[in-house]
Amino acid sequence: MTGNQIEVDREALLRCIAACDALASDMAELRLRAYRELAPDNFGLGETHLRSAAALAERFRATAVGGSGVADENTAVGVLAAHERHAAAMKATFEATLARYDEQDAATAAQVNGAGL
Repeated sequence: MTGNQIEVDREALLRCIAACDALASDMAELRLRAYRELAPDNFGLGETHLRSAAALAERFRATAVGGSGVADENTAVGVLAAHERHAAAMKATFEATLARYDEQDAATAAQVNGAGL
């Protein structure tokens, strides 16, 4: 940056957009995998015949994918979903920055061309 001039590396913004997109996609895949793998129907704790084991299994399940008494942000699935949303929001910010940069660049080019420079 020199004086009042701001320089943007367009290619770097494109790489950031792609990286955020990939991260959001990875978090979505992990979130879906967590639903499948972290909350099986049977943990093998004896939950089919012991009430205490059933309660423990339900607590494990709730902590993994959500359930009674566990806030979403305190679950494995909730944490992965939060990371997915954050990556998507970062991507949107980079995309908006790139769009404003491109708009301003086009406007500046039109002014320079209109001035006959």
